Amino acid sequence: MNVIGVSCPEFSKTPFDEMCQHISGHFRHWEIFSELSHFGPLVAERYTPLIESSDMTFSLHTGIADINIASTNESIRRASVGNVLSEMESAHRLGIDTVTIHPGIINLAVHDTREISLEAARRSMKEFDRAASEYGLHACIENMPSFPVMLGIQADELASIVDGTDLDICFDIGHANTSGQIDAMIDTFGDRIRNIHIHDNLGDRDAHLTIGDGNIDFAGSSSSF
Repeated sequence: MNVIGVSCPEFSKTPFDEMCQHISGHFRHWEIFSELSHFGPLVAERYTPLIESSDMTFSLHTGIADINIASTNESIRRASVGNVLSEMESAHRLGIDTVTIHPGIINLAVHDTREISLEAARRSMKEFDRAASEYGLHACIENMPSFPVMLGIQADELASIVDGTDLDICFDIGHANTSGQIDAMIDTFGDRIRNIHIHDNLGDRDAHLTIGDGNIDFAGSSSSF
């Protein structure tokens, strides 16, 4: 069943129960952005009854602040992976079956280390793949906007990151538009796409505009599925 929901990092500044009540008046699905007071383990500890009694459905976007699962510093990578794994476990406790994960960024201090960062990301993906199987989750790796420090901008690179796993894909159509990768993402991943982030832009930056305020051909894109 396809369902349209809402997600926004800014929501995490509002108390969870208050935000949940507000969203339920407008949408039937909420992708919880796991930051601040909406951090997955914290939500699971405090708000399980609220979520279980809600008539909405939920998914979880794992945190991105201070997290880099592709870090070339192994202690940072391990801490980042541990944080994501704790969020996956909390999603399972909440009865949430879909989580979205960013693929990480390159080393910002040393040039020409992209492949080292990619290899670190691949090791992290193996751990997420095992956890997804254990918890019965769809762990979806999201394509990133055209910003050189990010991994997973191009479809072929994202495919290399998740190669050898059963991980799903979160297709962010706005991100893909900044790199001319909309068709490539659809062609490469097809039925592997589990969830879609929809917003608009003019192709120059990740502006997160309202649909129709940018230049994305949503009608043409949807016909490719």
